[in-house]
Amino acid sequence: MRRRGITDTEPADSTDRWLVSYADFITLLFAFFVVMYSISNVNMGKYRVLSDSVMTAFSAQSNSPFPIGSQLGVSVQRAPIAVGLIGQTGWVSMEETAASLDKRLKQWVKKGMIAVKGNEKWLEIEIKSNLLFKSGDAVLSADAANILSELTAVIGTTKNPLYVSGYTDDVPINTGRYPSNWELSAARSASVVKLLAQKGINPARMGAIGYGEFRPIVANDSVTNRQKNRRVVIRVMTGEDMFAGSSPFADSEVTPAVSPESVPEIPVTTLQGPEPVRSIFGAP
Repeated sequence: MRRRGITDTEPADSTDRWLVSYADFITLLFAFFVVMYSISNVNMGKYRVLSDSVMTAFSAQSNSPFPIGSQLGVSVQRAPIAVGLIGQTGWVSMEETAASLDKRLKQWVKKGMIAVKGNEKWLEIEIKSNLLFKSGDAVLSADAANILSELTAVIGTTKNPLYVSGYTDDVPINTGRYPSNWELSAARSASVVKLLAQKGINPARMGAIGYGEFRPIVANDSVTNRQKNRRVVIRVMTGEDMFAGSSPFADSEVTPAVSPESVPEIPVTTLQGPEPVRSIFGAP
């Protein structure tokens, strides 16, 4: 019987092995683009729901909105917000206070001797110095007592801080009591503060400041302008936060250039604030 011969043959190398890797690569690339497309089209509604769910699960408080005033253990009530003077009966707006001052000081406001101005954060009462003092003196006149009495009737019942600032013209003064205009302006503001305290205003609410001749509102180039610069300004603030440095002490003065030789050797602190000034009543 004839035996069949056995031939040793090796299989030929396959040239299609790369198709497997290529198919895997195409599959991964397709999955990548599907994921990128799904990320670029996020459903914000579902995303917020998922985000709130995660926040609720990992925090003790819920971020779910609820109507103000609803019952959540305790009732939530919205108190009215107002900016003004803190009176015995609550908040009083600066406009109402200015109107009351204008009514009480009407005879002097009409003559341009007193001006009331300010904004929602502070109130300013500017009084000409010749209405309160004699020239070169810090003793209050009889008219000053009447004016400050009317002023106290309006702001005396509040708890707001107030500042009294004294200003002079550039005419030099050199007396035993007042070596310079700084002493004169400081003494005048102190006299006003003392009288206000005597009429019942808490001294802890008040401060006295003297600026001398260095805060003119107009140039000291005429008799009329120098009279405008001689003044006492009473500023009423809306709250204790005004002591932090935001009070409007600049009040739009025209500060001239001063040589070092003309300045007395007395320290002075200049406080300025950003609040704009608008006139409510009286002369601008």
